[in-house]
Amino acid sequence: MNKLKVRRWTGAFGIVACVLLIAAFPLYYPFVRGFVVRLRNASKTSTRSHSLKDKVVLYLNYELDKRLGGLGVGLYRLTGGRIARKVDVLILTTRGRRSGKTRTVLLQFFRDGANLVIVAANSGRSSHPGWFYNLKATPTVRVQVMDRTLQVHAEELSADETTAFWPYILRVAPTYARYQKGTSRPIPLVRLIPIGQAGEQTMPSGEALPGREELSFTE
Repeated sequence: MNKLKVRRWTGAFGIVACVLLIAAFPLYYPFVRGFVVRLRNASKTSTRSHSLKDKVVLYLNYELDKRLGGLGVGLYRLTGGRIARKVDVLILTTRGRRSGKTRTVLLQFFRDGANLVIVAANSGRSSHPGWFYNLKATPTVRVQVMDRTLQVHAEELSADETTAFWPYILRVAPTYARYQKGTSRPIPLVRLIPIGQAGEQTMPSGEALPGREELSFTE
């Protein structure tokens, strides 16, 4: 008897759930349609072979970064960077090359001696991120690393330097390989040199940073 009641309740719950999904269809249809269209466009514009799973992951990375980036910046500032203790992260503040407005973004960085290297991955999309163009227009910017604010000068790594540095990036953050595979464009690397310091540019050793877990952070 109890089993029969459970089956009836389960059936009723399934019917109610289906009705709610149908009723809410107009609300989530635009998101689903946009998601499918973007996946199709990504398939047409990319010359690399990519599984559906990888396409979904890259799409979600991009959308989450775009929609929750401001929240991440706020939490980082509120905690003095302690919220990102397991990965090297900074806040990059640039000036919009067209709007002139201040733009902030949370990025993973990789150490290069006294300098910091950031990756213009843009979640494997076909175009460079906006902050990359802002740096090209105004290379002197401000970054926050943990609770310290630094003024830095940005310079793009040469092709040879980029090739030499990528193995270190993939060793620290293996999922960046997904971004390389997801786009046919060369992904630029940008070195941030603290102003007022020598900024010795030494290639990183093969060892991970002490006390740092080897994790990835999307951008």
